[in-house]
Amino acid sequence: MDFKIADSKFKELLLPTLLIVMALNISSVVDSFFVGTFIGEAAVGAIEVLEPLILLVTVFEWLFGLGGQILSLNKKAEFDTDGSNRYFTVSMVLSLIASIIMAVVCLIFMDPIATILHASPTMKPLVLQYSKYLFICFIVSTISGVLTQYIRVDGQPNFASAVIILANIINIILNYIFLSSGMGMSSASLATFIGYTVSLAVCILYIRNPKRTFRFVRSALGLKTFIKSSAEMIKTGFPSASMGVFDVIFVYIMNTFLAATLGDIGLTTYMLCIDALVIASIIDIGISETLTSIVPIYYAKHDYINLNHLIRISLIITVIFAVIITAVIWIWPEGFLALYNFNQKEIAGFAANALKLYSFFFLLSILPNMLIFYYEAIERSALSTVLSTLFTLVFPLMCVFVIYYAIGSNGIWLGFPVSCIITTIVLVITVKAMQKREPKYSGLFFIEKDLVHRTRNFVLTDNNLKAKEECLQHLKNLNASEEFCNNTNKIFDVIFDTNPNGTYVEVLIIDYDDNIHADIKYDGEKENLEHIKQSFPENLLKYAEVLGFNTIEYIMKKN
Repeated sequence: MDFKIADSKFKELLLPTLLIVMALNISSVVDSFFVGTFIGEAAVGAIEVLEPLILLVTVFEWLFGLGGQILSLNKKAEFDTDGSNRYFTVSMVLSLIASIIMAVVCLIFMDPIATILHASPTMKPLVLQYSKYLFICFIVSTISGVLTQYIRVDGQPNFASAVIILANIINIILNYIFLSSGMGMSSASLATFIGYTVSLAVCILYIRNPKRTFRFVRSALGLKTFIKSSAEMIKTGFPSASMGVFDVIFVYIMNTFLAATLGDIGLTTYMLCIDALVIASIIDIGISETLTSIVPIYYAKHDYINLNHLIRISLIITVIFAVIITAVIWIWPEGFLALYNFNQKEIAGFAANALKLYSFFFLLSILPNMLIFYYEAIERSALSTVLSTLFTLVFPLMCVFVIYYAIGSNGIWLGFPVSCIITTIVLVITVKAMQKREPKYSGLFFIEKDLVHRTRNFVLTDNNLKAKEECLQHLKNLNASEEFCNNTNKIFDVIFDTNPNGTYVEVLIIDYDDNIHADIKYDGEKENLEHIKQSFPENLLKYAEVLGFNTIEYIMKKN
């Protein structure tokens, strides 16, 4: 089987997605590095105190960005351009409203919020200083994050990643300039704010691009339409966003627990563990989000052959990376501590031991984390939400508390990997129970096992007549009509005649009980669709542009 097109699209989206995930999550890590070096341990702990609020930005990005993106792509796959634009518009408007409300509330109640978040007398002045620009930054970083989600799947993944990378390059440069010159804790959040403001300004280039396929539509702002679309978006985006919500709750409870048991050294060490997890999970989250962009298209079309291939490749990549990061932490924890200038300080031994125990979480969290995104993408929101609740909140808290009281402080850091093992066991049992009621599905990824054997994929090029002949012969073997075979062949000819040499075409043929379904995807000139429309009777074929693909759907009903 040739996976040329699936692999090409996966690679095209993966690197920009990884860069976006890295950029969106690395801001607080970068700030921790710099404030740890130029201000000290208490400054790193102060950022950890604010971590629950920082995580809320991720909640908005997943709730409105990822939820809206999935629905928009599904509508595109169903050839509903108006529906796709409606979700895009509502997504952007909701992101703006939510981030403004959050920023205003935080700015007004900054002092009591610091107290609620358990800032110690030593840390509280630093918390208030860092908050000065952080809350205003929530607005621009949320809008940038959500908009780049759409840019990434609108045929401009490199531009999307460039926007976010620009924000973080500016943040790094200004962090060094500001902090090394003694401007203090507030300058770290000021650097982040400036970076994301510039990146949002650059996004205007996308808004002005006439070739973009996501557009603002006034019809989305009607009260009933807006409320209905918002509810659907929140329902779809909640499973992944719930990870952020539960992270906020979890981190707040953990900070309360650590402040009471280990004090400031516990908070600072936990911040180091979170920073290490952010770095280790870049590949995991990046691949999961890449799959979330592709899975709705392939799963909706029942293209399980390509889907199985992409899942297998994704798991291999994430496991290899997690093993490497875990090995580095065990072999050379001092290298990570040196980033904060902690390797020669009293905290070094305690923190190094905590990082080693915590690092097992990197590998064991891969599968449940990926499945949360995957179940959301195939619109099994209830299962995704339950898994997110258990994985992100219930089992980690249970394990941390129980193991801590059993063996002491080491139990805090061991609780995380143990919770992953328990989550995976419960998930397997749950899915098996569900599939007793839905026997057509098999495995953790809910593949329709019978359709796999009734599906064939063909990858054609203009210089590979054999693949084309095999595809047409397969249609004849399925007793497809002569008209259907001739029209399919004509589609291929028009595509190759009006696209550059070397264009790849992927053909999915599925033999259903009541029809034969031909789904044709190719990464060619968008104008080519107009040539095809002119070559066939109206309503014979369906057309769409999805993820940069030109997509054609042709169905023959059986008598």
